[in-house]
Amino acid sequence: MSTVIKPLTGMHAERSQVYTAHLQNSLLPELEMTRHNLMIMENDISEYENLRGKIEELEKLDGNSIETLTEMGAGIWVEAKIPDTNVITLDLGYDLHMDMNLKEAKEYVIKKVEILKRKRDNFSKKEEFLVWQIGQFHGALSQPDAR
Repeated sequence: MSTVIKPLTGMHAERSQVYTAHLQNSLLPELEMTRHNLMIMENDISEYENLRGKIEELEKLDGNSIETLTEMGAGIWVEAKIPDTNVITLDLGYDLHMDMNLKEAKEYVIKKVEILKRKRDNFSKKEEFLVWQIGQFHGALSQPDAR
């Protein structure tokens, strides 16, 4: 038994080109960017949750001094003594820094994690929708009489 391969009709070939172009130029790059943003959100959430843990460790010190290693940059570390652990400086972004007591800093970090998780959830929903759309386009491309 042999299979007869029918040539693409002009209209189907044209639609296939349009679908393929949309996949390559729009949907796939958008999916890649969405997944990249998801990775960034996961990393940011992890960093802020780590920071919250460190703030909780500082709270246990009850304002006493602490000796620690501090990175200066480029993998260079120095021993440092922090005489007062009641106030820390948070980098809020856009080259903006703010001194906060530990309670304020912890509240800020908790709120920031909530916001980042909502952003992550939005990117996850967008990723799910894009994967669905791509699946629909692949289905349309595989059907000889796509309309």
